[in-house]
Amino acid sequence: MHIEPDHQMLFETARRYDEGGDLYHAVKLYKKVVKLAPDWAPPYRALGKIYRKRCEWKPAYHYWKKTVSLESEDREAWWQLGLAAVGLNKLGIAQSVWNKFGLGRLNHKKPLGLRIEHQDGFEVLWIQTLDAGRCRILSIPHPGSGLRYRHTMLYDRRNQSGTHVVARRRVPIYEGVAALKRSPYQTFSCLLHTGEEGMINRLEQLCYEAGIGFEVWSNAARVMTPESQAAFPEYYSDLLPKDQDKNSALVALAAIHPAEVDRVLNDWQIITLGKFSDLRSYQ
Repeated sequence: MHIEPDHQMLFETARRYDEGGDLYHAVKLYKKVVKLAPDWAPPYRALGKIYRKRCEWKPAYHYWKKTVSLESEDREAWWQLGLAAVGLNKLGIAQSVWNKFGLGRLNHKKPLGLRIEHQDGFEVLWIQTLDAGRCRILSIPHPGSGLRYRHTMLYDRRNQSGTHVVARRRVPIYEGVAALKRSPYQTFSCLLHTGEEGMINRLEQLCYEAGIGFEVWSNAARVMTPESQAAFPEYYSDLLPKDQDKNSALVALAAIHPAEVDRVLNDWQIITLGKFSDLRSYQ
């Protein structure tokens, strides 16, 4: 389609603001181009990208929907529309998008990896997928992440950031996008005065039977950093840094009520004659 040179120049100016990080002026000019050339897709696409990065799903959905109405073959725009639909809980629309990509039916039994970033670093968590855009966290995230065990997350299945190597099997790791539904589980940690695998496994079994989340934080993947940021990272579960004290283990538990944690730890002490200390809870 023919676009007036003045409109193209205005769009290029907006793009330079966008690339320079001046989103206020970029958005202002993109919206001006939209009014001047309402049937031109690039400014809608640019606005969709900005609002998607901000996780502002209502305007992101609006601009991606407009983009696909003008360019129906734009697969990236369709994908982003699906993510925005999940953010707005428009799950029927999201599912229709996943169907277009052949992702209508997925194997939800096998855990996958999720990479999240926060002020304390990054983590590689285990997740259970609910569909091509939603997942549930199976790990116990670091308290600084603002996430919890069994949090429902929006993730980007087209953005694989690495692989987790477990027992010589490569498991894909996807980028986390945003939290969708807060979990009622609280996070707790304590120091077990043992490094014996059998005793740690016994506590894990007790937690499983009580419906409590469990993880050994001493060897959590959050402390693993790829040697080269340019490389496609792989995280080896058997090579992660271990707690320096071989006679102790920092473990995390996730429960809805603190009493559940007290009960399972007391049962563990009685059964194994083990000891623990430094029990902490995180809001």
